[in-house]
Amino acid sequence: MIISNASPLIYLAKINKLGILKKLYGNIIVPEEVYNEIVINGKEGKFHDAIKVENAFMAGWIKIEKTENRKEIEKFAPEIDIGEIAVINLALKLKPDLILMDDASARTIAESFGFNVKGTLYVLLSAYKKRMIEKSEVKELVNSLVFLGFRISQELYIRLMSEIDEN
Repeated sequence: MIISNASPLIYLAKINKLGILKKLYGNIIVPEEVYNEIVINGKEGKFHDAIKVENAFMAGWIKIEKTENRKEIEKFAPEIDIGEIAVINLALKLKPDLILMDDASARTIAESFGFNVKGTLYVLLSAYKKRMIEKSEVKELVNSLVFLGFRISQELYIRLMSEIDEN
């Protein structure tokens, strides 16, 4: 079972690769707060990626799960947003195999609970390693993410490109 935060869904939709998640993992679960952030707020802001993600919900392979808000996470981690808190709360309830999340602080907190946490770049690299996308395409997709405002350190960018070249 895979639980996702908003940013992997949004960024993969922006680069027209949301379907990779379905191919790699089947169904994805998100808390209601993440759905609201992406689809409800996204459509109000007229973001095209909101429609793409909403279509995946309507197709049924991204599912919404309600969860209880556990206040101790908010106290423990005031720097993370409501969607990230909801993802961690849902993970505590469902015990997923993987959490998809890009924010470094939120990832660290989720990992402190023992969860396996990966991000958007991991998804692209996994798709490349499983030959769902070619070497030139994965490099272009990573560069597109950076152009769209995806934050990545120069060191991680160089390591990622080297790993792609080695495979």
